[in-house]
Amino acid sequence: MWAMAFRNLYRDRRRTLATVVAVGVGLLAVLLFLGYIRFVEGSLASVVIYRDANAHVQVYRKDGPEQLAATPAQYSLDRTEQQMLHRLAQGLPHFRRVSDQLVGVGMVNTGKHNAVFLGRGIDPAFEAALQSESRLAAAPSGLGRDGLLLTRQLQDLLGSPTKGSDLQLFGASYSNRLNAIEAPLTGEFSTGIEAIEDKGLKAPLSLLQSLYDTDAVSRVVVLLDDRGNAAAYRDALAAKLERQSPGRYEVTTWNHPQIGQLYVSFMGFFNMVFAFTGTVVFVIALTTIQHTVAMNVADRTREIGMLRAMGFSRGRIAGLFVRESVLTTLIAAIVALGLAYMTIYAIFFANLQTQLPRIAEPVRLALDLPLNWALLAVAIAALGIALGAAATARKRIGGAVRADGKAVPLTRMLATTTCLMLATMLTVSLAHAEDAPSEATMRDWLHKADLARGGWGSYKWSLSIHTEDPAGATSTTYDIAVRDGKALARTVEPKRYQGEKILIASRAMWYVKPGLRKPVSISPQQRLVGEAANGDIAATQYARDYSPAYAGSAQINGVDCYKLKLTAATPGATYEGIVYYLDKRSLMGVKADFLTASGAVFKTATFEYGNKVKVNNREQPFVSSMKIVNANFPDRFSRLQYAQVVPSSSPDSLFALDTLMTM
Repeated sequence: MWAMAFRNLYRDRRRTLATVVAVGVGLLAVLLFLGYIRFVEGSLASVVIYRDANAHVQVYRKDGPEQLAATPAQYSLDRTEQQMLHRLAQGLPHFRRVSDQLVGVGMVNTGKHNAVFLGRGIDPAFEAALQSESRLAAAPSGLGRDGLLLTRQLQDLLGSPTKGSDLQLFGASYSNRLNAIEAPLTGEFSTGIEAIEDKGLKAPLSLLQSLYDTDAVSRVVVLLDDRGNAAAYRDALAAKLERQSPGRYEVTTWNHPQIGQLYVSFMGFFNMVFAFTGTVVFVIALTTIQHTVAMNVADRTREIGMLRAMGFSRGRIAGLFVRESVLTTLIAAIVALGLAYMTIYAIFFANLQTQLPRIAEPVRLALDLPLNWALLAVAIAALGIALGAAATARKRIGGAVRADGKAVPLTRMLATTTCLMLATMLTVSLAHAEDAPSEATMRDWLHKADLARGGWGSYKWSLSIHTEDPAGATSTTYDIAVRDGKALARTVEPKRYQGEKILIASRAMWYVKPGLRKPVSISPQQRLVGEAANGDIAATQYARDYSPAYAGSAQINGVDCYKLKLTAATPGATYEGIVYYLDKRSLMGVKADFLTASGAVFKTATFEYGNKVKVNNREQPFVSSMKIVNANFPDRFSRLQYAQVVPSSSPDSLFALDTLMTM
């Protein structure tokens, strides 16, 4: 039967050639696409494991992957935990290296330009080992013991600083305080991820720990001999940790949704594309074979009749056509395999580069098609085609070659699209709107409210900030001097932070501390302590920095208030917008809702006025307390206490940038 099938194919060479070409092209497309899928998968895995320094297995405090960004101190690992995790990690099979890492966010400053960074503190030796194994790695990154690596895009945002020049990093420490350090730029790297390429920064672990004023780390990462062993290693390490400290730690792998988000999201989409494309190509090949079989049956009616007369059964004749289809598929598969590997080798030796979606840098195109994968794909295709050919042949061989007169469609597709437009909701206000005051009147109100918070005039006071959040409580005391919107804050307590100063002048702000060689330019929005921003300590000239709009009346804790919507009128304003409630009788601020650029409330402040100061020989109320609460996490708040408020005539030199480092 196989010899007869082969002779039949040779006899009708033209039809056989057309079928081989059709099936071969389909199989070639599937094989090349499969090789490309594996290339993309390997490249994305390399980005996650090596370029993004996640290694193969990661150990966090329980819920750390989700909570570290919001409360890093609470979900970090201390020195004792780090040593214990290192010891356990080294005792399991497939282990190669273990290291500690710290992740964080802040601002990087060159003196003229500021930009946000997403930083990772890594041991330089571990970083070198990772990059040497990355398929995307080019030259060694050059991470040293005291230098910084920035992505090219982040350097562009900073005005392209020269290699070796000092950069300033500043951000909120683990005790919720503003802190800053200086370090030289020693090289560049690529995160490999387009979405964060303009924020990437790498630093030695000890350097980033000094910025966040901690010896804790965010996670411990483990490098294995092969990523295929990651799941088993994770299970073994997690079991050990659970026996030692039940419910305290969480062990993840490089393809965990929180760790390998790029890999998981993109490969999920890409696998669907491959499944759809492979199905389409398979259906085309199957339809081609079925069409060929049907035509063969129609053209070879006499031959079929003769075979039936010789005693051949329907099944045996159908088997002949199936053998012809299998031979055709095998010939097409051999041709497709040869062309696929020739194409793969040609691409490899041509040293072509391609840009992968969401990958920041070009990657050398190297299709990855293991022979066992290729043979499995061919076997699946051959099996499907053989079954399809058998069904078609048995259906068409029955003595009558003509159709029975009934038109039976092979495929029926139903598409139903329903678009329903909901009726527009109409809001009718029947209440009579009260008359809005003029802008000049509202600015006068704001000016009087600013006076009660030290926004105008010349004063000195002591400011204590007590902060509470799930990580613990902190307290800091400052000496504040203000003069018509300019302010100088000096840290008094804790003693270890004495010498820190913040200068507010001409809508700009600078921070200095012992060890910095020059002042750090900061923004009013940068957190000072806890929920208190830099601009909260003294920059209270709302009448100058915001444009008011009348929003009606409201009652706050039984107090009748004017409700004003303030929109930032200058880049130096502390907040994008404020909903400010002023006591109608005293025109002092009762409450403020601070808004994001989208208009959402992200924190709320309430004020008390228990202090008294003399202005023009007349005693008037002055702010004594300001409580700032996080709108999304009410258990996070800062209370600012104002004490020892006295008028003062501070000299202009006190608020000069030139003398800030020497005072």
